[in-house]
Amino acid sequence: MRANPLLLLHTWGGDAATWGPALRHLGADGRHLKALDLPGHGARATEPFTVDGAVGTAVSAYASGTARGPEDASGSEEVDVAGPVDVVGSGLGALVALALAQRHPDRVRSLTLVGFPPAGGAEAARRPADTRAALKRDGAVLFARNYVDSTLLSADPGHRDLLRRAMAGTRPEVLLDSLRATLGWTAHARPGPLGLPCQVLRGARDHRVPAAAADALAEQLGGSSAVVPGAGHVAYLDEPEAFATALAAFHDGLRTAPAD
Repeated sequence: MRANPLLLLHTWGGDAATWGPALRHLGADGRHLKALDLPGHGARATEPFTVDGAVGTAVSAYASGTARGPEDASGSEEVDVAGPVDVVGSGLGALVALALAQRHPDRVRSLTLVGFPPAGGAEAARRPADTRAALKRDGAVLFARNYVDSTLLSADPGHRDLLRRAMAGTRPEVLLDSLRATLGWTAHARPGPLGLPCQVLRGARDHRVPAAAADALAEQLGGSSAVVPGAGHVAYLDEPEAFATALAAFHDGLRTAPAD
């Protein structure tokens, strides 16, 4: 039996193309994949970012009953999709994924949140102002380089270039609006039981999301937590194969779980 389709929502400042290194691993079992550009990102760079708009984008990705094949996650081949899909979101995408699952539970079979929840406290409160100042001082290209250099652990320059290019092409106001939304995620999504299978996935070397916070969120959502070995905050770019392995273990467990 072919695995359920997979909907992929990118990290803060990213775009659909940042899923490229992970796609060949995620689609190894023939499952159909759909990586989205959230509003304000990638091919949708001229649009404003709002959580409502991002959820609407995710709903429309498979509202027609189709998804893209693994050969071209952003491209031409459409296949029939019956029923809900497995949704995976990283960082900003995790916020959108959680809001999608809570607002449209009939569309979601399972949910995986990666690099989430965001850190709180005084440092988080200062981060939008600090980010605005850095964007004004450094410009988009240097800001993107500095962020990627301080966040990604992957030694592959191609992985780093994917996120740098995406972030440098994202308008400052979109970066700031989406950052504020992510930091203030509880205004858009509730940290309570979901009633559907949920996993909170964290890179073992993620310095932005404490292990205790990821575990606590998993418990609040009524789900489980797991770790991607060797990965940092953006696990799907740091360690694409290990990320896909962790995700497959979760989804395989759903297929083999006894029915209620």
